[in-house]
Amino acid sequence: MSTKLELFEQIKLDFANEYNIPVEDLGSNFIAESAVLATIEYNLQLRLTEIAANVWVGSADAETLLAIGLDKIGRLPFPAVAGIYNCSTTQIGSETAMIPLGTQFKKGIFVYETLATINPGQNVEVRALIAGTENQLSVSDELTSVSPLTSIQDIITVLSVVQAPSDEEDIEDYRTDLINSYILRPSGGNASDYILWAADVSDIRTVYPYAADGEVGKINVYCEGVSVFEPIPAKIDEVIEAFKYDTEGNGRIIVDLFPFITNTYIVPVQITDINIEITSGDTGQQASAEQVIRDYLLGIRPYLPTLNKVRDPAKDTVTQQGLIKVLSDNDITFASLILKVKPLGGGEVTVTEYQVGDADNPAFYGEIPVLETLTITP
Repeated sequence: MSTKLELFEQIKLDFANEYNIPVEDLGSNFIAESAVLATIEYNLQLRLTEIAANVWVGSADAETLLAIGLDKIGRLPFPAVAGIYNCSTTQIGSETAMIPLGTQFKKGIFVYETLATINPGQNVEVRALIAGTENQLSVSDELTSVSPLTSIQDIITVLSVVQAPSDEEDIEDYRTDLINSYILRPSGGNASDYILWAADVSDIRTVYPYAADGEVGKINVYCEGVSVFEPIPAKIDEVIEAFKYDTEGNGRIIVDLFPFITNTYIVPVQITDINIEITSGDTGQQASAEQVIRDYLLGIRPYLPTLNKVRDPAKDTVTQQGLIKVLSDNDITFASLILKVKPLGGGEVTVTEYQVGDADNPAFYGEIPVLETLTITP
């Protein structure tokens, strides 16, 4: 889209050409009219661009996207959820006084409140006062009461996660689910159905349905989490329920017509971490280049083996042109680049070295990231 100044200069030139006079000889009337016309045309361009962008959900602004999404997929972005944890308490001597509901405990800067009255020596559930994963607790974490307590010790210990916390759904993840609702065609249990059904579950980025290797009638559905690649078991359970029932409790078509839902296996995606080292004469850009390439590799999905256990070259190949482009798009240039990719996470560590600049030697990153198959039956 042209800027207002560009339109102003073009309109002045049009006037000069029409009356066959130099631009610098245009009178004040022509200059004023050029400014007015440039402003009108610029505002029209802005409005038309805004309208055009909101025709399709892929480019719609947030307000339009939410309005369309609520109508099309029946929900707004998933809200943040506060974690709830089951904690143990330790009684002090023979004290029997109960601790009231809403008693607060801290871990670091984050505060949690009890969801029930604490009976000395019994377990109690606590909920984070702030929703989201920033203050997520793990089993064995200890919390300390904000004020001194009677009947129980001031420190309680997390025994289990009752409700895992989650962050508010990113607007672009929401956009992806909405786009999928338009471009994927549901059909009684095909691959598109699984992707659409999984969109009903928060903290699941997407799923990859594949026929199981060597097992008739079995499907492996690989689940990828939003904040971490491997979703927690509770989210796996929610995905299983989403495959059986919609958000209103109605059975999915596959449940009503096909009894082999039990042959659908939900497999969490586990991606091995990677370490990237770059050797180059330009040491100032190495760290930036490493992060750019790391983000680039992790953005290529789904990193799944094909049915015959051979990696799919179309998914597992990073060409020198691709690496050069992603670096140049980030204003990073190298006369020579050697990329070393080390898979981490256990097992034998192999180093694959790629020389960018050799047109006959495209870079294969084969071993990373690695998907481990962990089958969980519904």
